[in-house]
Order: sequence, then structure tokens, then C-alpha cells
Amino acid sequence: MESEGRLVGERYRLLRRVGSGASGTVWRAFDEHAAHEVAVKRPRLPGEPADEAYRRAAHRLYREARAAARVDHPAAVRIQDVVVEEAGLDGLPWIVMEWVPGESLHEVLRRGPVAAPEAARVGLAVLGALRAAHAVGIVHRAVRPAKVLLGPRDRVVLTDFGTARVPGEDSLRGAGPAADLRSLGDLLRTAVGDRSPGGPLGPLIERLGDEDATRRPDAEEVERHLRTVAGASWPAPDRPAAIRTGPSV
Repeated sequence: MESEGRLVGERYRLLRRVGSGASGTVWRAFDEHAAHEVAVKRPRLPGEPADEAYRRAAHRLYREARAAARVDHPAAVRIQDVVVEEAGLDGLPWIVMEWVPGESLHEVLRRGPVAAPEAARVGLAVLGALRAAHAVGIVHRAVRPAKVLLGPRDRVVLTDFGTARVPGEDSLRGAGPAADLRSLGDLLRTAVGDRSPGGPLGPLIERLGDEDATRRPDAEEVERHLRTVAGASWPAPDRPAAIRTGPSV
């Protein structure tokens, strides 16, 4: 049972529910061993825990979360622990991640689109996280504004690697790195707030969404285009830029 005050894995104290959706519930929690806050996700699966298909899916979630912990990039949320409690009857893992204060890109965009250079800056960070994931065989499959956090010092963080997919698993169903890049194009389109974008990001967005995968740009070309558009908004490590909203471009 999930409730405030519960101690998960004899270590993580649940403080407050901060999000809930079809894929699970996210809690703000406190690591009583390391004395700092963390985010804890409890995945959700359809079906009954007694079903064999449910048990296989729960075990797959555990393997995928452990694999996703290998993703190492400043813009990828850090998975710190994966806990399966012996007393738990459903076998689902608790996925413990770094706590990133701030708001999601989805929340920012509810106030209006961002200017093209800022969208490119966010896109570069997300692309870096995706490339780091792809390098260790992880496909995210859920790149969208709600999964992108804007943290302190304008850090951009792609979350939910704990439910990413490992190539070769039966849950992948044909998805791969190219699908993540196409989703990045959708994210950029949403960020600039134009269904048929023009402006400096328009050609890249259109090519990323091409139905013919052979005509889509690869990650290196995407990075070059985003760096050009980001310009001065692409920060040096010690000089982060601020998110600035602007009209559709």
C-alpha cells in the first residue's frame, strides 16, 4: 500500500505524492541513510499480480530499471536504487531517482511557447541524454514535455529512464533510437507552439517527422542544427542560460 510516511526498502520515507498517471505514481521521499530527498516511482501494470503475464512484466520492469541506471549524462535523471520488497505481493519495483526541484517543460509551455533558441537549448540537452542512453542499449520511448524537468541553474533533465526499454526485450516492439529522435522532433514542435513550424527549427522538425526513416537526420546532424539555432542560448558549463518564453517562430 502506498501512503505518506511509509518506509520503502527500510530506507526511503514517502513524503508527498507529486504525480500519478497510467505508468505509475511518483513520490517525493527522504533517504534516511544518505539524509537527502529523492524521487521514488512506483510503476503500475494492468492485470492481477497472480497472473503469470503480470509477474513476467514486473520482473522485466525490474531488469529495465536496473539497466537504465547505467545511463550517465548530466541531462539524464540519475537512478540511484531499485527496490523490490520481499513482503510485497505484486513484485513491482520501487525506482529511486535523484530529486530534481523545478517544473516540467509541459508546465512551462502551458504559459506559452518558448523561443526557438531556447527550444534548441532544451533539445540539445535531451539529445545528449538520449545519445548516452542509446550508447548503453537503452531506448526511452516516452520523450515528451512532461518528462523533461527544468531544474536549478537551468539544468534540463530527461526523466523516466526507469521505464525505458532494452533492445531485445519483447516489450520493445520495433522501437529504437530512431523513434526517440522522432519524438524529440515532436517535442521541439510542441515547444515552439506551431503545428507547421517555420523559423530556424522548422526544417529540422519536418525532417525528424518524415515518414521515410531514411530521410530523417541522424543524431550528429540534429546536434549540429540545434547548436546553430541555440547560439548564445547554449550555455558554457559555468554560465547556464535562462528559459525565456516567446512567440511562435
